Amino acid sequence: MVIKGPITRPTDNHECRKSSKKVAATLENLYHFVHSGLPNVYLAGINYYVCEKCGKQSADIPALNELMVKISRAVVGQEARLSGAEIRFLRKRLKKKSSDFGKIIGVTPEQISRWENDGNLPSESADKLIRVFFCLLSGDEALLEKVTKHIDGWLATLPGEEHATNFQAQLRDHQWAAESVPA
Repeated sequence: MVIKGPITRPTDNHECRKSSKKVAATLENLYHFVHSGLPNVYLAGINYYVCEKCGKQSADIPALNELMVKISRAVVGQEARLSGAEIRFLRKRLKKKSSDFGKIIGVTPEQISRWENDGNLPSESADKLIRVFFCLLSGDEALLEKVTKHIDGWLATLPGEEHATNFQAQLRDHQWAAESVPA
């Protein structure tokens, strides 16, 4: 995402681009990447802009598709149970409607909605099934290899009892790295 053209807020009648200050996101000053679709993704190694008049932020995020793939891998690979937001994130990465996603894993669209809105979390077996189907359907070769070569050991580690995870991604030498970190 890049600021393109003048951004005008009708209520303030100003152009954010003209009032923005460039900020470098570092491990000490992370950029909260809310547009990822997850509430707990933070980036380092990029530049972002903060409007000094209204506080609106935007960021230069290179290789966005690669970043989203790395975040997906971190979500699927975390030891903690999937949260509702993470289930929604994975479903949307597959470009599936709730009804289609539900058919794939054998539950109703209403159950998908309850999971995604934290009405209740999926059972341990449903959590694992969501991860396996994501790996199989995502087209991500690294995840496909994980499922086909290491499924026994990998699934034995999932999910953990706690869910206190943030996801942090850093751009280093034009390559994204993402991992889950304790909240």
